[in-house]
Amino acid sequence: MNALFRSALNLLPTLLPLLSWSPQQSCNASHQDAALPSSLTNETDALSGLDAIHSLAAFEQDDWLAELDLLQLASALRQTASEQGFYEGRLFDLMIAIADVLETDHGWDLEQADAWLDRMGLWDEF
Repeated sequence: MNALFRSALNLLPTLLPLLSWSPQQSCNASHQDAALPSSLTNETDALSGLDAIHSLAAFEQDDWLAELDLLQLASALRQTASEQGFYEGRLFDLMIAIADVLETDHGWDLEQADAWLDRMGLWDEF
């Protein structure tokens, strides 16, 4: 399942340019040279601003959903570790990898990730 998240994260550089697409990019040169009425220009500027806000909101929402997916995966791993009585090698490694992704891709600082690992019982024996 970790491979799924890694492959999804690898798609991010491909998707980012698509999020910043605006209708003006598809216009040909002859249409770009024509003067637009000021009311249309103002509406276009407003729509471009709204498109940018919408793109940012969609990107942030996707980021939050990806973080939530990681936390849900970690919760399932914790349940598995609880049933086994401990975090065996692979479960331990996956929890550390999730903490690393939360730090590098989701802005968690080291202390926050360490505290989270502690709350998840990584250092405890069940």
